[in-house]
Amino acid sequence: MADSSNSQRCRRIARDTIRRHLKSRRGRGGPGFLSLLALLFIGLKLTGHIEWSWVWVLSPLWFKVLFALLMVVAAVAIHKKTGWKPSGKT
Repeated sequence: MADSSNSQRCRRIARDTIRRHLKSRRGRGGPGFLSLLALLFIGLKLTGHIEWSWVWVLSPLWFKVLFALLMVVAAVAIHKKTGWKPSGKT
């Protein structure tokens, strides 16, 4: 029973962390560097200027996802090790 509540708590912390990250990105005005880099790579691939695999052409988009996952894993690891809970207050 306690294992289930810990699991649910970790999932809730991860979900809240992702929501806060996404909310903080709103209203910043325009695409970021990695999005523009992905568009550039896609344009170069479609016009035949680069012969890269699509996996590498789209790699700037996975960096965002990997960073978000890394932050979630770090938050869960810190929570498990120290019992620290992000308050969400600024």
